[in-house]
Amino acid sequence: MRKVEWILLALGLGLFVVLIDRVGWGEILHQFRQIGWVFLLVLGVSTGRYLARTRAWSRAFAGRDDTPPFWQLFQVRLAGESLNYLTVAGPLLGEPTKATLLRERLPVAVGLGGTLIEAGIYGLTSGLVSLAGLVLGLLRVTLDEKLQRAGWLVVVLLALTLLASWMMLRRRLHVLSAVVRWLGRGPLGRGLGRHRSHLVQLEDQLFQFYSGHTRAFRAVFLWNCLAQGFAMLEIFVILGALGLWLTVADLLVIEALTKVIKAMFFFVPGRVGTDEGGAAVVFRALGFGLALGLGLALVRRLRALVWAGAGLLFLSRYTLRRPA
Repeated sequence: MRKVEWILLALGLGLFVVLIDRVGWGEILHQFRQIGWVFLLVLGVSTGRYLARTRAWSRAFAGRDDTPPFWQLFQVRLAGESLNYLTVAGPLLGEPTKATLLRERLPVAVGLGGTLIEAGIYGLTSGLVSLAGLVLGLLRVTLDEKLQRAGWLVVVLLALTLLASWMMLRRRLHVLSAVVRWLGRGPLGRGLGRHRSHLVQLEDQLFQFYSGHTRAFRAVFLWNCLAQGFAMLEIFVILGALGLWLTVADLLVIEALTKVIKAMFFFVPGRVGTDEGGAAVVFRALGFGLALGLGLALVRRLRALVWAGAGLLFLSRYTLRRPA
């Protein structure tokens, strides 16, 4: 990692320690005792989320006879997601790795296209969840006037982004490649220019999928909506084990604010400290207290580490059996 990334990681770890110290180690241990065997249920719910996203990914290869088997896609997804979670490069490394691991069944360009199509549609569903949850949160929670205005500004910007994404699909607008071309006129010109043609190709693949495989597009969208539902169910299960039973509206607000905070601090390695700090702040604002927010974040991090470990096992398996 670069020096700045080590600094960010150190700051995140510092925040992590401060939060645990403030809540108290005794309280954290008590929460984990309350979770107990329910953690197996948490893993089961998250399995449902991974299965839904894997099914969505398989539908992103609509029209092809060489789509890899579901179980292989599931293993490769876990392998790629482990890199997304554990490395500084995140999706810049994890998503291409998925396509590379499928190269025996699919051309890498096709694999990458299908991977990015599914990831893009998942991002769309995440945006919709975030938009709905933010609106609900702003209507339900009393905030300082400046924070209230900032929150509604985020809502407007998010809504405009989603609308622009939809228009880009409908009218086949090469927005991303146009942005890269514009940025290419500056100091980054040479480096970005080399990738513009590949980006145009990926955009064309997305447009073709949207217009030529409408049923598959809807299927990917709906399977990813189901994955979002599993994410909220996970919150319900964890907090229920900790003694807090929430409504669907509460779950939507918490998941939405969590997604926004994760997006804001994507540059922190592993989002160490920021996930926990963000959850604690959200729960305090909602009146549930710091301890429950921190407990939720810690259980979700433990779950993520378990799946990341499984993903690394699958990654090593594919790497060892497939020489470069």
